[in-house]
Amino acid sequence: MRRERRIPVLLTILLVVPALLLAPVSAVRAAEAASPPGGDEPTGRTIVAGVGSVLGTVVYAPFKALVLCPMMALAGGATYAATLGKSKEDAEYLARVGCTGTYLITPGMVQGKEDFQGSGAR
Repeated sequence: MRRERRIPVLLTILLVVPALLLAPVSAVRAAEAASPPGGDEPTGRTIVAGVGSVLGTVVYAPFKALVLCPMMALAGGATYAATLGKSKEDAEYLARVGCTGTYLITPGMVQGKEDFQGSGAR
């Protein structure tokens, strides 16, 4: 029985971790392809931004998806229940604020070229 439980967890880890690690790398390649050949930016900065985006995404995406979003959804539900449904807008706002915005950090965000849309982004 224990072995049966390990397989889905292992499969999830084997699929999620590479996806989290490769998403920012593909963003770096796209940014390099979009920049002109004689661009202002040295390749070293692009590489550092790519590494920073990978590390940032590995930490931030699971935190947002597994902690922030569910907790804000629970807070929204508690608000709805505590006000007996009279404060539906507030409950919806709390649920939305924790689950919207940036999940993957791109090299452009690390370099300050793109906006980081944290929780509650509109």
